[in-house]
Amino acid sequence: MVARQGQPGPGIAVRRAVVDVLVVAGFADDKSIRTLMVGELREALDHPFTFSDQLTGRDQLIEIVSACCRLREGLNVLAGVIEFLRPGSKECAEVRALVSSVRMHDVVPEAEQEKLRERLAGFAPPGLAKAVRRAARYVSPPPRYEDASAAFSGLADLNAGPGELPPLLMFVELIAAECDPALAAELRAWSDGQVRRLRLRDALDQLRAELAAPRPAAGRLHLVVVVRPDPLEDDLYELSSWRQDDPADWPPARGETVLVRESQLERHVDVLVGEAEEAWSEVAADVVVEFVLPRELLNLPVHAWATERASGAPKPLYLSYPTVVRSLERMSSPRWHRVWRQRWESWTRDPSFERVYFCGTGDSPDRLRLEAVLSNRQWAMTVLTESPPVRAASGDDELLPALRAGVPVIVWHPSAPSEVVREVVAWLAESRGGLGDLPAVARESRLDALRNPPSSGDGGVLTDLVVLWDDPNRLLPLGETGIIGHLEGGADSRDRAS
Repeated sequence: MVARQGQPGPGIAVRRAVVDVLVVAGFADDKSIRTLMVGELREALDHPFTFSDQLTGRDQLIEIVSACCRLREGLNVLAGVIEFLRPGSKECAEVRALVSSVRMHDVVPEAEQEKLRERLAGFAPPGLAKAVRRAARYVSPPPRYEDASAAFSGLADLNAGPGELPPLLMFVELIAAECDPALAAELRAWSDGQVRRLRLRDALDQLRAELAAPRPAAGRLHLVVVVRPDPLEDDLYELSSWRQDDPADWPPARGETVLVRESQLERHVDVLVGEAEEAWSEVAADVVVEFVLPRELLNLPVHAWATERASGAPKPLYLSYPTVVRSLERMSSPRWHRVWRQRWESWTRDPSFERVYFCGTGDSPDRLRLEAVLSNRQWAMTVLTESPPVRAASGDDELLPALRAGVPVIVWHPSAPSEVVREVVAWLAESRGGLGDLPAVARESRLDALRNPPSSGDGGVLTDLVVLWDDPNRLLPLGETGIIGHLEGGADSRDRAS
């Protein structure tokens, strides 16, 4: 097997990512599995793969992956060997996704790149660092470049997951917004040419729609906590966060990701909130805390989770912040996003009580009936008759039709009768200035109930009211297969050698 001729191998970012996947999967701790892997690679690639016994397990993996990267089809063969050794495993899928990811060096002629590098030389607009951070969304910490030309060269080495825009192409789109009209048109024309080659027209159109959408309100910051189920083990979740430090910067950089049990989620959120407040200590901005949750966790009382636990006098989240939930399934399902954007846009123009659909007992026997009702664009907020079940059940689910219809605001209560919830929503709309900022209205009403319980107009229902408030203009780059993290409290059993 010969080395690559005339083209660079994969950049350090993808090599590091592959090594990290193998380390987490236990290959660094198990010499026997590395020996078996090397034997299969030697046979498939006709390469000696000789390594010093003095190297640590991780260092040997670096040597193995780097050697594969220097060989034509080496990474593809490596992915096949891992699939042979660990069929159907998470690490197999993750390495395969990394190997199949797009490298701009492989698809964009060098002469074409050089022309744009020259045009961008010395161009260092105020938003350069923000554009690099957004484009290099899976690299932590994000790289730093002195100008747009250096960023163009560096980002060409980074990879994208299947169906995602390559970081270089995303950077060109982001930086075009800060260029003079002539250069911006040239950059966008270049992007159009690349997506034709890569067949990523929909992804580029989605990015441009996001960039053209109204930005978040000035002075408001978001801490977004994302919880994703582990694909292999029940009661195990990937917990990650995106903390916004600039109201005009979206999406912000992703924080650390850990694997935790459901019982540990509340404690981790307390830590994230504390870290965020320290980072925000010199700003005077309003803050919203959002939880992007899988369906199975939507009924967690996240608004009441304790913060400042170490003080000995913890307080619930809603005492300090408007707190809402969002749907992980909808954020991860682009096929639902067009109608979602339409409905959100109409809701922001007219967030009136007349646009609230209250589900009734006649809706549940036939799911298609509710789908048909909610397809009417009049409805932009839905109140469910009860908490959504953990899993969608045909004929007994009000949540899925609302998500698919693009309804951005969904409300329910874990125990109160639906007629009581209806009265509370009507009271909020009439006595609190409307539903246009329901998260803030709900929080203020909860605080009123604490200040003066006898005068509360909700009968105590507001304390546990669940508000799913889903703004499609603030999507997050969740990726295809989740994020590799470490298990809190010890090594995951899948990380150790079997």
